[in-house]
This record gives sequence, C-alpha cells and structure tokens, in this order.
Amino acid sequence: MTHEQIKQIPRDRIITYGRIVVDYRNQKVDPNRVRITAGGNLIDYPRELTTRSADLTTSKILWNSVLSTERAWYMCLDIKNFYLCAPLEIYEYIRMKLTDFPDHIIQQYDLTRKAKNGSVYIEIRRSIRGLPQSGRLANDFLSENLRPK
Repeated sequence: MTHEQIKQIPRDRIITYGRIVVDYRNQKVDPNRVRITAGGNLIDYPRELTTRSADLTTSKILWNSVLSTERAWYMCLDIKNFYLCAPLEIYEYIRMKLTDFPDHIIQQYDLTRKAKNGSVYIEIRRSIRGLPQSGRLANDFLSENLRPK
C-alpha cells in the first residue's frame, strides 16, 4: 500500500499483525510450507461469525442412506483452498515489519519504497487464516456458488 492508501484506511479499522507460519510436511510433494496468518484476536468483526452445520441426526441419516442403498455412490470434497477464496465484506489490514521479508521479496515488490516507519501495510481483500470471519464468509460464498442459477 502507498502512503496515500494508508491514510485512507478508516479510523475505526484495527490494523492487526501478520504472523509467518513455517511447517514441514514430509508426506507432501513440496514438504516446505510457509504462510502468513492474521492476528484475529485483535479484530472485532461486527457481524455474525457462526456457521450452521449438520447435526448428528442429519449425519446418521446420510450415512444410513449411503450404506443401505445398493450400488450407491458417495463423494466428499475437501474445500480448504476454497476457504481462502471468499471475498471479505469489510477489508482488514495487517502490518508487518520489513525485516520479516526475505531480501528477494523486498526487491521483487519494491517494499523499501512502500514501507513506512520500517513496516509494510497489507490490505486483505480475501479470507486468510486467522481472521475470525473467514469460516462464515467461506460458508456463505460456497452456498452462493452451489445455488442453482
């Protein structure tokens, strides 16, 4: 974000911190995992956060139906990456120290010029891990995309 864009952040928006999470998953083709998460503990989201899910009775009916129907087919999908695609209704902002970034990233994105007081400000427009509203927004986004047109 440029200095002018930083000045335009609504005063009531909290700028939270970003955290770099590093993990090693040896069962993956590329086992090295790096991601940035948002400090959700500082975010006060003004809307509902809970998502409705199926209760135990609904799950039992589904499984009984699949198991008791001859030649039935069943499919289950992991939509974890879909979770990271949901657009935010209200943009969030994180601040990260310039020293947290590797030199090649700083050069590639010209972050030195964009930094203010040694920090880079990042506008979040889509769900990322750590935001309290990510689950709800992903659920709404999925429902909208699965709805018949």
